[in-house]
Amino acid sequence: MLDDYLEGALRPREGRLVAAHLRGCAGCARLLDELRVVDALLTTARAPGVPRDITAAVVSATATTRPKARRPLPLTVALLLYLLSAWAVAAVAFMRLPDLAQIGSVSIVFAQRDLAALGAASRALAPATPLAAAAVTGVLLIDVVLLAATFYAYRRLRPLLAFYLGRGSRT
Repeated sequence: MLDDYLEGALRPREGRLVAAHLRGCAGCARLLDELRVVDALLTTARAPGVPRDITAAVVSATATTRPKARRPLPLTVALLLYLLSAWAVAAVAFMRLPDLAQIGSVSIVFAQRDLAALGAASRALAPATPLAAAAVTGVLLIDVVLLAATFYAYRRLRPLLAFYLGRGSRT
């Protein structure tokens, strides 16, 4: 409120109330004197000049070196690795579970027959439903693990391998 009083921005009635208060309050009177000194200093202050080469200074201050771009793993190589690992897991599963191979061959035979045999094939495969559900769940879990391993290898292990193979070991 003292700022407004000093600048004359108060209504006449408010101005008279502030003036009456200032006559009786030494603390507020000292504060008003300090505000007058600050205002006087501010009126004599000059704005700092802008250097002529401000654009060059800002550009050079913000210029940074770009990090060397890493070569991404080609998509074909990633897909090939994924397919090889999936086929390897499938081969191990068929070798370990001979019933799984038999069920697969039975389903292929029944798929080639006419539609009337479809009901018989469903009944023949019904006992293997829990095994098929477990196999599908296993394949999905393997897919998730392979995806996580691929992501981890690409983000973490690949730079380390590039460092050790390209520049030698750290000393």
